[in-house]
Amino acid sequence: MPPRSAFAGRGRLPVLLCTALCLAAAAAAVEPACAQSSAIAPPPPLTVVKRPLVAFITSRKHLAADTLDDFVTRAARKARFQALVEALADQDWPQVTAIADQIGYRAVTVREGRVWYAIVFDRRGRDPIVILNLKPRRELIIGAPHVGFERAIGEQATVLMRDVGARAVILNGADRCASAAHTACDGTTAVCGASEPYRDSDVGHNVDTLFHIAHVVLAARWPNAIVMSIHGMDEDDEGVKTQMIVSNGATAKDDDKLTAATRLRAMIGRAIPPKGTVVSCNLTADEKYQARNLCGTTNVQGRHVNGDADACTGGVSQGTGRFIHLEQDREVRDPYLDDLPNIAAHPFHNALVSALGKVAPKVP
Repeated sequence: MPPRSAFAGRGRLPVLLCTALCLAAAAAAVEPACAQSSAIAPPPPLTVVKRPLVAFITSRKHLAADTLDDFVTRAARKARFQALVEALADQDWPQVTAIADQIGYRAVTVREGRVWYAIVFDRRGRDPIVILNLKPRRELIIGAPHVGFERAIGEQATVLMRDVGARAVILNGADRCASAAHTACDGTTAVCGASEPYRDSDVGHNVDTLFHIAHVVLAARWPNAIVMSIHGMDEDDEGVKTQMIVSNGATAKDDDKLTAATRLRAMIGRAIPPKGTVVSCNLTADEKYQARNLCGTTNVQGRHVNGDADACTGGVSQGTGRFIHLEQDREVRDPYLDDLPNIAAHPFHNALVSALGKVAPKVP
């Protein structure tokens, strides 16, 4: 929207434009800029990065596959990182800066539109990136544990935070296959080569990581927040082309659509035809589409927020309803890299933003 001074002497034009924007935003279940204060808040006292938010996140370093012997982190570093995330959530900027310097992190801020984002990241690219929205609108925490391995997933997490108004994003540092060692948590995969237990650098399947610490801290800080873990999957080339698989991380069915995940699937499914394009692991009616078993039941962040006492080797039947596990094919994800300036023209993005705006509670 042009600056206020650009409308000087033009009668009711600003009011009409603002009204139109408000109506359009209301239809998409997001808070319009015109409903917010006209003044842009000053930045937090961190280094200001004068780059677009998504471009800055895309440029962050991630250690590559097969570059580490193991992914063990010393207890002292874990404790300092936990303190860093707590200070970030508290917006205690002197503490954020001091702790970041101590553990090889940097703390910066980026403005996108009218909102400032505080970002902490590991200079080496080993450990996670945490982004805090300083003007959140929805109780939503987005995690992307496989950035680098799954194309455009970090960009998508960042754009969804911006467009939905989520509280925070957590992105992995090292590639999920960076380490040669394996996690003690259950589950196997062939994503790094032969079928084997998950690598301990796969932060979606290892509770002993800084990524998981960030998740635990933020999920506890905002107990009403929905926690969403987003992932990429291969294209479906059999039967109905399923492009999104949604799960609440629990094994029980949710045919009454009581959990956030099944409500999200229902909303997106209505917006994206044909039937079977978007399915849920927790809806009996979706079993006929025979989608792959990518249901997030071994995801340790999901197990934790679902109330599992042992997120590493446990599993839950019912859960808490706070978790959303989302698998998506390349057609859904690629626009976040290949056509970002026109992302609002992509149906999957619009459906996601609208549905998340309704599923995630409003920030008080």
